[in-house]
Amino acid sequence: MIVEKHLHIDLIKKVKQGSYEDFTRLYFMYADLLYGFVLNLTKSPDDAEDILQETFLRIWQTKENLSLETSFKSYLYTIAHNLIIDSFRKKIDSVAFEVYIQSDAYQNYTENNTENEVYFDEFLDKLNEAKKKLSSRQLVIFELSREKGCSIKDIAEKMGVSEKTVKNQLTLALKTLKSELSLLHYLLLVLLLVRNEF
Repeated sequence: MIVEKHLHIDLIKKVKQGSYEDFTRLYFMYADLLYGFVLNLTKSPDDAEDILQETFLRIWQTKENLSLETSFKSYLYTIAHNLIIDSFRKKIDSVAFEVYIQSDAYQNYTENNTENEVYFDEFLDKLNEAKKKLSSRQLVIFELSREKGCSIKDIAEKMGVSEKTVKNQLTLALKTLKSELSLLHYLLLVLLLVRNEF
């Protein structure tokens, strides 16, 4: 165990000195574990891969600041954790909120994974509650656009209103839903983080 610890410290020393070969060794030591950790929280393979790569990129870019005293694994997971939170925040704040509700967490959850089912079901429950905050017109437009895939033009013709009205009402609906759902994002994130030790 002591020998392994010394080998680990030696690797970090060499990475601090600019050894890309030893950096690659560290990457392969932790990549699979870190990917699983991130995937468990994001529920998206694409997001997990992006965050994995960004985490190690940041490690390499700030290699001179690596500490030999503190746990490399904890440092690695802390960076990934912060990137996950940034990812959630961007999805909440983004004008393209609709992309999120079409993401893995919303649609492509794994039926055999109980944790994913709970996450998905809670999100759906919250979404249905949030939709009650919409006006009747906003609700119809939102459901036609985001749940039935109708175009702005088709919705306008179907409802007998202008395309501009449809766009404005959809924007208001998405703004309301973002506000109502943001708390869920953070609550679920906290609950999941508590259950995963670094």
